[in-house]
Amino acid sequence: MKRLLLLSLVAAATAFAQDEKSAKAFKEAVLSMDASSVARAAADVAKADGKDAVDTLLDGYGICAMQLKQLWAEKQKWQQEVRKYSSFEVDWSRNPPIVMAGDVNEYQKWQAATKEAQAVEKKIMSVEAVKREIVTALGTFKSDASVRELVSKLKNDSNWTRRAGIAEALGQIAHAESVPALLDRLKGDSEAGVKVACLDALRAAKAKGADAVAAIGAALKSEYWQVSSAAALALRSLGKDAKDAVEPLIEALKAADGRLKHELNDALVAITGVDKHGDPAAWRAWFEANRESVARGEYKPKAGEAPADQKGSTTFYGIPVKSKNVIFILDRSGSMAEPSEWDIPPDVATGGGGAGPDIKKEGDRKIDIARWQLKRTLATLQDGVMFNLVFYNHEWKIMSESMVKLSTSTRRTAYDFIDKLDPVGGTNIFDPIEKGFTFAGAGEKVAKGGVDTIFLLTDGLPNSGQVPNADDIVKKVRDMNRAKKLVINTIGVFSTSKGPRPAGAPDEATEGSKFLKTLADENGGMFVSAMKGGGGGGGRPKPK
Repeated sequence: MKRLLLLSLVAAATAFAQDEKSAKAFKEAVLSMDASSVARAAADVAKADGKDAVDTLLDGYGICAMQLKQLWAEKQKWQQEVRKYSSFEVDWSRNPPIVMAGDVNEYQKWQAATKEAQAVEKKIMSVEAVKREIVTALGTFKSDASVRELVSKLKNDSNWTRRAGIAEALGQIAHAESVPALLDRLKGDSEAGVKVACLDALRAAKAKGADAVAAIGAALKSEYWQVSSAAALALRSLGKDAKDAVEPLIEALKAADGRLKHELNDALVAITGVDKHGDPAAWRAWFEANRESVARGEYKPKAGEAPADQKGSTTFYGIPVKSKNVIFILDRSGSMAEPSEWDIPPDVATGGGGAGPDIKKEGDRKIDIARWQLKRTLATLQDGVMFNLVFYNHEWKIMSESMVKLSTSTRRTAYDFIDKLDPVGGTNIFDPIEKGFTFAGAGEKVAKGGVDTIFLLTDGLPNSGQVPNADDIVKKVRDMNRAKKLVINTIGVFSTSKGPRPAGAPDEATEGSKFLKTLADENGGMFVSAMKGGGGGGGRPKPK
């Protein structure tokens, strides 16, 4: 007996020593901000599958939060420095780029500030990657002790970003207490970002049943559209299992507009197999006539009730503009002066199609086509739509520092802005996207109103700005959009490659299309290739 007790004590001491060693290695990995090292160290910590392991990983998450706060202050300093300089013209097709006109000294200062901004952004990306690895490790816990510690932290942690990370992890843990804890936090948390994380986690966990459907349905009433959108998507993913949410969805439709109206309708379509095209009165009449069969899950759609894409909506390069809070971000780099053979395909009503406004093309360059399409879109959008315009090359210029209400006078202002920016310079795709995100909330916070949709047009891969790499931009946007839920539609106006390329040089049309399609797919949007013969977006966007 004494021997067994001694062996048990030795085993416990050995396990404790191993846990202490793993915790120390994890902290060192976090401080190094190397994501692969953190992934290994976090996995080792998680093997203990207990309360202390949870606390160790969440302490690492807290270190990340502190580092991000410091890095964001540094980032803003270099952003301001970069924006000081613009009096130069550079040939970006050369490697390295050559100053063709303007102040060479200014270009050198701009280049130095840009390198500093890129260095800070790389550090920020490293910290974000470390955070993701910690959340992944948290999602591997299984024991009652560790899950209950996560549940306690979800309820009581004062840092809302950490609560959001815990919610995401619980969505990956198949434990009896995970879903009830998420439902409780969804009802009780005051932070919209946490509610969104809970809804996404409930969708990942495929949470269903009366309690889950009722709580998710109640979230449709949120004053934050991001929460309502996440709730609609969660209900849509449940399909017929969410039949009890039909009435809450119809009620939510009464006050919905723009993009959210479409998302609520899509959820109803997924649940019922019927499409009333976002008309709350039509949905109410249908529901009252069929309430009992819907409740039993026995309703069979009749002829003419099946979903179908509606024609004739305002579009941009063939992609429907469903939003009433939208930002258009357009490329004006030097290559946008190249000729374009693209025209409105016969089956696409871009900005009203052939019956659209009398706005003529004023040239056959890529920039001319883009200006023409944008003006046609603005001409046919309803007055009252909130919008903004950003044109970018190696820097960016925005029409207004606040969202603009569309009217006769603001259309004229927009047309003037569109016409005065000529193609010149490099391709800085990330910085204008990041600027667009500021209209959805400051930092990681989400705003009650603000932009919900971005249209991004480019004819090349990024070669400038804080994040000059396409794959890194996809990762950055993934992190930025976790709570903000912007839809990102993309348009590629690439040129067909002519002649041989230098060894190792990318085919911009192929690589650029891959980049833009990934960006759209990951962010609930649609991608259009506007090369010769490239048609409209077609179909419905994939749900996020």
